[in-house]
Amino acid sequence: MSMRAEQDEAAALLDGLNFDTLLKALTVGRGYEAALRDPPGRQGWSDAVPSSLSFGQLEIKVDQLARLLAINRAQPGARVAILAPMGPEAIVSVLACLRVGLSPLLLPLHGNELDLLRLIEASDAVMAIGVSRVGTMRPLLMLRELAVRAFGTRFVGGFGAQVPDGIAPLDTLMASATLHPLPEVTQRTTLQLVDAVTLAGPMAVSERDVLGKALEISRLLKPMASSRIVTTLVGGDLAALASGPAMAMLTGVELLPLGLFSLGDLQACIEGGRNVHLILPGAMEPALAHSRLASHPALASLVLVHRPAASRALPALGRPDIAIVDVDVTSAAEISVSRR
Repeated sequence: MSMRAEQDEAAALLDGLNFDTLLKALTVGRGYEAALRDPPGRQGWSDAVPSSLSFGQLEIKVDQLARLLAINRAQPGARVAILAPMGPEAIVSVLACLRVGLSPLLLPLHGNELDLLRLIEASDAVMAIGVSRVGTMRPLLMLRELAVRAFGTRFVGGFGAQVPDGIAPLDTLMASATLHPLPEVTQRTTLQLVDAVTLAGPMAVSERDVLGKALEISRLLKPMASSRIVTTLVGGDLAALASGPAMAMLTGVELLPLGLFSLGDLQACIEGGRNVHLILPGAMEPALAHSRLASHPALASLVLVHRPAASRALPALGRPDIAIVDVDVTSAAEISVSRR
């Protein structure tokens, strides 16, 4: 198939496609199948008991949060800052923002208070959403502090059991938001992304761009419905979104986001008896090559995300039997994808 014909076919596939249409189609066709699954060690680093969400449950959560955000009557396209690792809460938050016509701003968890304040002020975020704990970090306390200093931020909501005073407990509020009407969204908004290394941003990227890159990656990997995608990326730039949540929704494959890297969790996710598409930072390739996981029969394909300024690490993985895709990051909103 010529390159041109492939591009035309991809363009035809992506026309009219967005995260909402995808999720609704998956809910109708495969509503009971797992969409997102927590790693088994989740409770240790976040207090949340590990669980899974089917496509049907994901649709309900997205709908509830979208209605809750609508109560704040923000202008169409207003920014919502999100401070959470790439797990169920972040994914639900992004999808809910897009559904209600708001623009999600994915903040880097490792940013300090000044960096995050600059990003929130640059984006004019009117709302902020976070999780109560990630390891030793307390994102909600940080968001509460930032909201006091960034005058435009008028609503802060938090997921988790330990939501501090002054922050709306989303888990309990979402259940009662079902009666609130959703506004008519005439135009899909963009996502606001931040560079994981330089913290430059926010940079706008469209849903179509994210899904387009996810399609590029999935075509090189050919994920099967019986497999799972395991991602160790915690950030929310284009590389992380396209290779993880977007590819999982495009292919209908369950996603296991680690949220916080732990070798024990990674091994448990690969042991599940299903083919695994593993997404790793490129810098971790030598460690993988030396480990027992390198020869694991469940490993079906590997996506390696290479950040700028990091030299290609050797030794490379010697597995001619699996698909290996290199994602080269130029910026938060720009990547190139190639099969090794």
